[in-house]
Amino acid sequence: MHKEPHKKLIGFFILVGFALLIGLISKSVFDKVFTNEENVVVMYFDESVKGLNVGSSVVFKGVEIGKVSKIQLIADPKNLDFSIPVYARFSPNQDLAQSDKSPWEKRRAISAFIQKGLRARLITQSYLTGQLMIELEMLPDTPIVLKEKNTAILEIPTVLSPIGELSKGFQNLPIRRTLETFNSILTQMDDELPRILPQFAQIGERLNKLIEQNAPLTADTLNTVNETLYDISDAAKALRNFADYIERHPEAILKGKGEY
Repeated sequence: MHKEPHKKLIGFFILVGFALLIGLISKSVFDKVFTNEENVVVMYFDESVKGLNVGSSVVFKGVEIGKVSKIQLIADPKNLDFSIPVYARFSPNQDLAQSDKSPWEKRRAISAFIQKGLRARLITQSYLTGQLMIELEMLPDTPIVLKEKNTAILEIPTVLSPIGELSKGFQNLPIRRTLETFNSILTQMDDELPRILPQFAQIGERLNKLIEQNAPLTADTLNTVNETLYDISDAAKALRNFADYIERHPEAILKGKGEY
């Protein structure tokens, strides 16, 4: 005899399955629309972020405390300006504030760190691949510059990376002014050379004439100097011989040299 299925049991399983499906859909929608932002921060960098990707590390004192979660490019048609907000999510068990604090207490703690100098900057993670990561560092002598208008997300001020600082330093060098000054000097030299060269030629001719006129006098003077030097050398040799003799026979000073 054929047994009929239990309709109530079937209906129960269908209801449970439907409830699970609704729960999964609701969780997915909640994760996308109502994302928990208590561990999310945003940073605006005034330099190229090429090499920084979603999933790049965020480190503090060499310890990874989070990862980059989103990178956006926002254009402002009015000001013709571009901004690149970089979002990062701290690890729940490894962030700047204590993990057992409430979201409000964590936010207040990080805000206090920002006031004391907490800044973000780009550093190279791999020179081989050019991959970047974000380093958080205490730099109390740098200004706090904030750009985020959405107060729901905490913004960490940024500073230029070491490479960015070096590039900025080269850009600020007065290279153009130096080149213009150098070109001006060369132009003046070109204008003055036709007038200066004949003067140098005259000076050279006068020196040659002076040397030719005084050549005999110069030769006699050199001969006199050489003779004087020879006489001084002979006198020094004689004095040295006398000193050697006195050193060997000191009694000669009293009795004379003839007795020895």
